[in-house]
Amino acid sequence: MKAHLQHTALGSLLALGIACGGDTTTPGQPVTSGTPPVSTGAAGTSSAAGTRAPANTPSAPVTAGGGAAVPPPPATTTGNPGATPAGSGATAGTAAPVAAAGSGAPAAGAGSDAAGTAAPMSTGGLPHVTTTDGAGPYKEVVKEKNVGPGGWLIYPKDIGKDGVKHPLFVFGPGGGTTPSTYESSGMHWDRYGSYGFVIYAVQMSGQSGAPMKAAIDWLIAQNDKQDSPLYQKLDTTKICAAGHSMGSVMTFASQPDERVTTTIHISGGSFDGMGPSRLMKPTMFLCGPSQSADTAYPQCERDFMNTTVPTFYTAIQGSDHLTSGRLGWPAIIAWMLWHLSGHEEWKKEFLETSGQFHMGQYKSQIKNW
Repeated sequence: MKAHLQHTALGSLLALGIACGGDTTTPGQPVTSGTPPVSTGAAGTSSAAGTRAPANTPSAPVTAGGGAAVPPPPATTTGNPGATPAGSGATAGTAAPVAAAGSGAPAAGAGSDAAGTAAPMSTGGLPHVTTTDGAGPYKEVVKEKNVGPGGWLIYPKDIGKDGVKHPLFVFGPGGGTTPSTYESSGMHWDRYGSYGFVIYAVQMSGQSGAPMKAAIDWLIAQNDKQDSPLYQKLDTTKICAAGHSMGSVMTFASQPDERVTTTIHISGGSFDGMGPSRLMKPTMFLCGPSQSADTAYPQCERDFMNTTVPTFYTAIQGSDHLTSGRLGWPAIIAWMLWHLSGHEEWKKEFLETSGQFHMGQYKSQIKNW
């Protein structure tokens, strides 16, 4: 009950203080744009994704609360997000701070030309990369909004090129937020899509796992539907179910699901501590470094103690409930490349104490490997 009240209180506080912007896309008119400019100013600024205006939603995720879903705009095609400059304590609606270069930890969103550099693409799997710090090798993504069970579909514009079969990433947003919230507060979808993942962002999260299961059902059906842009381009045997805050609660509730390869829980432990008992596959937890920074921290700690599956848990230094996911982009992407596309070169970065996701901003633990 205490944890539930903490989530509700934080959600109400954030909902009262978030500014909104307007979405200027025209219904029925997909927009294509190139790579956006890279921010080089002070900490807390960010680059724009393509030329879209911010979505007409709150600019930062919250942990709980109601709120009607914002009607999502039509499909757009955008370029990769640019860099987020170094800093700490980013506020709602700003780019997340990043680790300093050379600290041993990847900086979230560093925008050098080398970031995401790919080795030659092999038929069937995603391209190998030398770093997950920054945008990946797919230069543009397509966004279809209000599709399937009502959420957002994001996929590389060059989907299926060279025979690649793309793994699936199904994501639940924080309570009271929608996919638009994440679009305007860090360009999550461009980042994940740039590495070749096909993403389905559920419209709203709750304590039921049904919306996530429905999203997986729909994606698998699209792979067999001849008039779908996803037709025969998906690896439906490789699926990550993930969520932030209340979306993490939904992810726990959606399990066990034998179709899911791995789960990721971002600043969102289960309310009753029973969430880990539902997990059957390797899992990853990301959280803020303390209860004062992240209201979900006690639940993250407890759930890590209760897991019986192979688990990687990191408390990201300098983050809070809103920024742990953005600061953790490099780790999240590397985790999915390992588990969904068989890129074994990332394994040691998680399982060895000298690995990059145990250094710098990452204070990490592992168990059951």
